[in-house]
Amino acid sequence: MTQTTLSADASSLPTKTFKVGDISEASGGAPVCKFYSFEQYSTPLPVVPAKHKTIGSRVSKFEQNEERRKAMEEARSWVADEFYSEDGDTVRTLRLRKGWSQSRLAEALSTSQPHIARIEKGTENLTIETCRKLCQALEIDFNTLDLALGQQERITHSKVKSK
Repeated sequence: MTQTTLSADASSLPTKTFKVGDISEASGGAPVCKFYSFEQYSTPLPVVPAKHKTIGSRVSKFEQNEERRKAMEEARSWVADEFYSEDGDTVRTLRLRKGWSQSRLAEALSTSQPHIARIEKGTENLTIETCRKLCQALEIDFNTLDLALGQQERITHSKVKSK
C-alpha cells in the first residue's frame, strides 16, 4: 500500500495516518486480517517570514490600481497568444485571453486556486455544476468548454507519452 500526502496548499482535506494491527477470530485463533486505524492530522501552512510578502498579495495590491489591473490583463492575454497559441483553446488559454489569474477565476467559481490549477492541468474530474460555473465565468458555452477540456487532455497525454 502506498501512503500519499497532500501539499499544504491543496484544496482537499488532509490525508490520514494509520496504525496497523491484527483482528483474530472469536475463538482466539490466528489473525484473520489486518486493520487500519486512521487518525486526523494537519500540515501547517508555510509561514511567510517577517517583512516578506507573498507574490499573490503583491499582485493583489498591484491590481487594486485600475491602470495596473488593465495592464496585467493585457499581459496575461499576451502570454496566452505568445506562449500558448499552439495549444489552441484550453481552460488556461481561455482564462488568460480574458486577462484573469487563476486566483480570480477561483474566486468567480467559489473554489481555490489549486483546484483551478488541477483543472487546467487536466487532472480533475469536473462536476456539472463546476462546468456551468466555468462557462459563466469564461463567457463560453458548454460545447466550447468540452472542446477546451478535450484539447487539454490531449496535451497532457502527449506530454506523458514523450517522457
